[in-house]
Amino acid sequence: MERRAFGSTGLDIGVLTYGAMTVATDPGLRDGVAPSLLAALEAGVNLVDTARVYPGSEEIVGATIRAWSGPAPHVSTKVRSRARDAYRFACPVSEAYPPAAIRESVEDSLKALGRDVLDIVHLHQWHYGWTHDLTWLEMLHALRDEGKLRLIAVSVQDHEHDAALELVSRGLVDGVQAIVHLFESRPANALLPLCAERGVGAIARCVLDSGGLTGGLSAEDFTARTFLKHAPHADYAARLAALEAAFVPRVAESLPELALRFTASLPGVSTLTLGLPERRFVTDAAQSLAKGPLPAEAVTAIRREHVWSRNFYEKLL
Repeated sequence: MERRAFGSTGLDIGVLTYGAMTVATDPGLRDGVAPSLLAALEAGVNLVDTARVYPGSEEIVGATIRAWSGPAPHVSTKVRSRARDAYRFACPVSEAYPPAAIRESVEDSLKALGRDVLDIVHLHQWHYGWTHDLTWLEMLHALRDEGKLRLIAVSVQDHEHDAALELVSRGLVDGVQAIVHLFESRPANALLPLCAERGVGAIARCVLDSGGLTGGLSAEDFTARTFLKHAPHADYAARLAALEAAFVPRVAESLPELALRFTASLPGVSTLTLGLPERRFVTDAAQSLAKGPLPAEAVTAIRREHVWSRNFYEKLL
């Protein structure tokens, strides 16, 4: 699997990251070990992305890594917030992430994962105003000095990727995580180039838009999916049809392949984190990404003609 530098941190990671939000749904899960994660490690994945709030995820990731006989992967996790509404609405960072709560979350993650050190630790939310109160960062620096974590990052909620620009510009973090996909290519205008310039790693998430970009979901499927239930299905389907007519099979064999290769083609993207709770998903994603970047003219056309500024998450909280 292609390896990429995670900014200027010295960490080299595969272009595909195992997103462990849904690892507990792996149908082959036995004794806390996930066959899908083992398949990802066999395919060359060397970063696993989890979070303190993903039910059972850290424990399963830890057990599966212990069952794996190859080189241990890097692990990224996210600090548990004390303010659920902060995933959508700004509040003081001292309410969402008081220093003591950050320490508690990191130490709980270390215990759940069975590790002595975490490779990447994110704040699970990010609001622009938090750049001006760095008590959260001081605590993460202290935990880094104690040897409990290596790299500090933030996960930018929803489609508010530009909220991290000052954070990246000032070099306050080692990495960022943001939504990037066929419809949401706006991070390529500012955030991703700035990350590349400042040596900050960038993890692209939601690259299949919660399954919407697979092209196989009905209106009922949309309604049943938390992050798609407020999407206008007819509009979404029409936009997918336009993408398919323009690029499938001319530059990619399927919509999912187009989505993965498009995001991986954007300069500044270090890796794509993708939910892969079944072995077949791992195989399909790895095979798609092995085909390499899309033609430059296709990337330009998608960015110019298919960007869709929207936020289906606004009504979730």
